[in-house]
Amino acid sequence: MLLIPVITSDRGCFDHIVALLQQNGENCETLQLAETGEAEEFLRIEMPELAVIDFADPGIDSARLLAAVRGDSWLLSTGLIGLCDSPVKLRESGIVKGVNTVALLDKGRISRQFPQVINIICNNRHMLFHRVIGNDFGAEISSSFELRNDPLEAGVFTNLICNYLFNMNCIDAGLREQLNFVLVELLINAIEHGNCGISYAEKSAWLEKNNDICELIDRKCEDPAIAARKVFLQYAIEPSVSRFTITDEGAGFDWRALKTPSIEEQLLSLHGRGVALSREMTTNLTYNDRGNQVSFEFNHKSGISNISPALFQDLETVEFKPGETVFNEGEPSNYLYYIAAGSFEVLVQGERVSTLRPEDIFLGEMSFLLSNRRSATVRAVTAAKVIRVSKKEFVEGIKEKPHYALFLSRLLARRIERLNQRIGTHKT
Repeated sequence: MLLIPVITSDRGCFDHIVALLQQNGENCETLQLAETGEAEEFLRIEMPELAVIDFADPGIDSARLLAAVRGDSWLLSTGLIGLCDSPVKLRESGIVKGVNTVALLDKGRISRQFPQVINIICNNRHMLFHRVIGNDFGAEISSSFELRNDPLEAGVFTNLICNYLFNMNCIDAGLREQLNFVLVELLINAIEHGNCGISYAEKSAWLEKNNDICELIDRKCEDPAIAARKVFLQYAIEPSVSRFTITDEGAGFDWRALKTPSIEEQLLSLHGRGVALSREMTTNLTYNDRGNQVSFEFNHKSGISNISPALFQDLETVEFKPGETVFNEGEPSNYLYYIAAGSFEVLVQGERVSTLRPEDIFLGEMSFLLSNRRSATVRAVTAAKVIRVSKKEFVEGIKEKPHYALFLSRLLARRIERLNQRIGTHKT
């Protein structure tokens, strides 16, 4: 069951959200957090997968809450749903920049929008990020989404994917912005021009009058045949690349006639430059013959660690060249190493048994915590960086930030759980 803390002092707003969840039959538990301090403490200790924040509530200091999240975003990787008076203004304010925003919802429309968002999340919960030891991320992860003709859904799916890849250290902040742009652009094109049949001239005329494009989409969807059309997003995530295919149920278009607009045309146009930019930001962007399906690849950036634990941020960073040894088998385990960048090979009696990268988080944590001698040799494969933590620094850090002790215990428990699962699978 998904526990969703709702951070608002507005009891009516909280009751409304509870009623919406009950009406839609979602298997979720809710908790109202009516004070900023109470909410901040809950986020730090419980580290929920998802939280709702009422940005329109003057009784909640949302800036303080988000500052706490950004101050320790390695630990607080919670997905956030924001309730506000204007999603556009809130996004433009920059207050939500740098946090795992899943959706920003207009409080006046939550009766329609909130159930949509929760339904998407519950059906794709694997995309909500859990800080895990990354050996699980060694093979292809693939799935597909089915979207209605609604830009809100396009944004939610895009945010889930981009946040996941960022937190798994597959893409950095710049690449996250690029992938977000490409996915939203191509999904909206599939909705507007594909399923709804909105021409570029019609869209231009509509936007020139400062109208909301969502209203035009809603008008088109008054036709039951158009409303029934779906957009399908398929993805496959591998360690080095992600592959995407977007298909609509419209008539398609003549993609062969597409011309790359000049710089002047791109600057003057209200829209239409997205496909050209998408080509620049991706690899192998192609259409099917009919023109209702587009596929592309997005290359990852290897050996990065986007977020370091606040517990270790003031400690020494050590760099290694390819081939240099971090520690040897049989040595005393005086240090814990947090992987900041690069990859490492693990050798037992000279034989390589595994490779560790930033998504694996630590080197030598078991022998360090158990005060045993090193059970393997670890050597840098690429240029690499680690944060070296002594036992004294570790204990003093836990005293300062005790919630890390609980979190690290959960990490180790998950590793043991996965090991037991693998042993059980092997026996059967």
